[in-house]
Amino acid sequence: MRNFALITLIAGSIASTTPLVSYADRKHDDDHAERHSHMHKHRVLKVALWGDEFYNDDPEIKSIQIEQTIHSMNKHDLDFTLFAGDTKNGSSECTDQAIGQDTMDIFNSLDVPTLYTLGDNEWTDCHRESNGSMDPLERLAYLRTTFFSANKSQGNHPIDVARQGVLGQAYSENSRFVKSNVEFVALHIPGSNNNLVATEKQCTKKSLRDQAACDAASAEYADRNVQNIAWLTESFAQARDNNNVAIVILIQADIYFPFELSDGIYQEEFLAQLDENNGYTDFFNTLLAETHNFEGQVLLVHGDSHYFKIDKAMFNDDGTLTANFTRVEVFGSKENSWIEMTVDPSSENVFSFAPVILNQAVNQ
Repeated sequence: MRNFALITLIAGSIASTTPLVSYADRKHDDDHAERHSHMHKHRVLKVALWGDEFYNDDPEIKSIQIEQTIHSMNKHDLDFTLFAGDTKNGSSECTDQAIGQDTMDIFNSLDVPTLYTLGDNEWTDCHRESNGSMDPLERLAYLRTTFFSANKSQGNHPIDVARQGVLGQAYSENSRFVKSNVEFVALHIPGSNNNLVATEKQCTKKSLRDQAACDAASAEYADRNVQNIAWLTESFAQARDNNNVAIVILIQADIYFPFELSDGIYQEEFLAQLDENNGYTDFFNTLLAETHNFEGQVLLVHGDSHYFKIDKAMFNDDGTLTANFTRVEVFGSKENSWIEMTVDPSSENVFSFAPVILNQAVNQ
């Protein structure tokens, strides 16, 4: 009986102390998780911004430039890259090799993942005779199955991303993820008026398209435009719910072209031409409203016009700058330079930029 009592006493002692040990373990785990979350939200990121690259018609020079850019990016301590569309020039054929495997090879040569948004040269302009008079909608379907069939970014070391729609099908190219308390969003908004064919010139210039093909293009725009606006609105709502300090919007099109926004041009000319024939009207108006309703920083990254630029390209109704909005246009065309963006979620402006200028010197 004494032995039974001793066993009972020991068992009772163990039972009484176990919750204390579990609480201590949980407290340690909670503290560790909180520290990890704090470090994760405040970690500084290094991100490459690029797009509209490698347009040189000389295959040897193009190969050198590709090698140089990859070598340069891999030398920098990057976390990931954002590619703003156009993986080839607008006057070459839209073959599977050109818009598929060649692009994958470039992304897979980088040591870090890439968030990729589509440009007009990959599909919208493939109806041009110089592009092989191909069907743009068929090319778009090919791109979706080739690049967007998984909830992963591009590259050999991908990161998880959320995608819109069914993987590999319509709108799966729209994506987003969060790093360091900043939301990164890719939207499919290409050049060539976002595939909206509003005039006869847009229909037939450099092309053998008939009216039926142009009507199909405009119908594609209309359907995708609805989904783009939904993705943009949802992304801002998510950023607000998560108390993200900033949101990055990655597109291909230069929605401001050909306007320079100084001396009242923004209000008098740029805003005035945002009508039903402009394929970017709904996007810009939504971006404007969401930015004005967001406390954090908003960064728009795009390509298309091949002119490196950083500016404050949004204004308030009273003519003052929208302080929390910044636009960056990447290098492009025959230039293979890129922009190193520092993302510091603890800083007031969150984003800072340093151009990396390359001049066909592979040791850059």
